Amino acid sequence: MEASQLVSDDEYSSETQTTTSASKDQVEPEVISQLQSPITPEFIPREIDFLNRHRQKIRLFDPKGVYEFRHIQQTWLHSLLQVVTMLISLACMVGIYYWGYQSSKEIIVGVGEVSDLTWVNVFEVVMSVGIIFVAIRKLGKQAKQHPQKRYRIAMIANAFNRMLFNNLRLMLIVFVPLIIVAMIVDPTLQSINFERFEEGATADLLGAVYTLFIVFICFRAFRFCGKELAA
Repeated sequence: MEASQLVSDDEYSSETQTTTSASKDQVEPEVISQLQSPITPEFIPREIDFLNRHRQKIRLFDPKGVYEFRHIQQTWLHSLLQVVTMLISLACMVGIYYWGYQSSKEIIVGVGEVSDLTWVNVFEVVMSVGIIFVAIRKLGKQAKQHPQKRYRIAMIANAFNRMLFNNLRLMLIVFVPLIIVAMIVDPTLQSINFERFEEGATADLLGAVYTLFIVFICFRAFRFCGKELAA
């Protein structure tokens, strides 16, 4: 009697083990499949419209957007507008530097033509040209490794336009508050000593700080030219 009871207990324990192992085999694949299956986000119509607008937007001052949406092929109209605005930006920047160079010249009797340009001005031009040259060179290498139609034109145009736009913003941020403060102190602007900002230690310090901002603006505008296109 006891022997039969032991046999039945062994059979019961073996059956329970087989059933639990079978249940584990059934549950584990379901859990693994749930973990492996990616969860796709659900976009609402407002988000879809927002993405579609940004995919087809004309980019003239947005090198970051050109890089992020580099898989979107630029249309001929977009490329034409980008080339035209790039030429305008180049003409404006060359004109500003040429005007600054001409205005720095002064004719002294017995000496001749003298320029008051400092090493800070030379540093600004050399660094800006160097940053632009290196960025365009990196962009050319990336374009050869990963060819994309009209991407190079779009990136260079947006970088130049962004550089000019930020330079104009910097000029407004610097000069407009100075003019407002000067007009508050003296509405006629006759007692304001503007020569302090043109000569002396104050002028040199402000010129150095302004040059650093110009170089930083140039670097920020062209920083996306050297990024990996396959990433």
